[in-house]
Amino acid sequence: MAPNNDRNSVAWDGRAGNAGGPAFGAALRALARERELDDAAFAAATELDPQRCARIFAGEERVTVPELARMAQALRVRAIEFMQRTNLLSLEVYALGLDPLYFLPPGGVRKDARIYMREINPRHRVPERDMLVRNPTLKELAADTVLDPLGKLEIELAYLLRAAVQSTGGTL
Repeated sequence: MAPNNDRNSVAWDGRAGNAGGPAFGAALRALARERELDDAAFAAATELDPQRCARIFAGEERVTVPELARMAQALRVRAIEFMQRTNLLSLEVYALGLDPLYFLPPGGVRKDARIYMREINPRHRVPERDMLVRNPTLKELAADTVLDPLGKLEIELAYLLRAAVQSTGGTL
């Protein structure tokens, strides 16, 4: 079900465990600009070499989950928003069948979340935190007192990406 079989251009390659490609890089740069971070400021905030950062923006180099977590942290966005805004969870992936509530256990929890989403004002964004804490694993991760926020974000991204590729054949 992958939107593209070219491993160099898919946004997330679950087999290699990395993100990148032209769409990812362009979306990442646009999000950084929106957050008023130029290339140099973004590179500094994520502790990336500026030349490598330029290659990531150009779609020529791929990044790992720990680097994704640093990027999301620097951009001050939560995991799902980061994944959607950087084309890891693109509209194409959803159109090809990935359930937007894929990270929730099937059954009552997912059904209740769908009802909740229908009942809130459609002009407002679904509160990501409200949806994520319905997942027992992510709820426990949020309550963990051992990991720092960056570590929690890294594990959350890894979990959400792995859960997504289980439904997409390994790529997003």
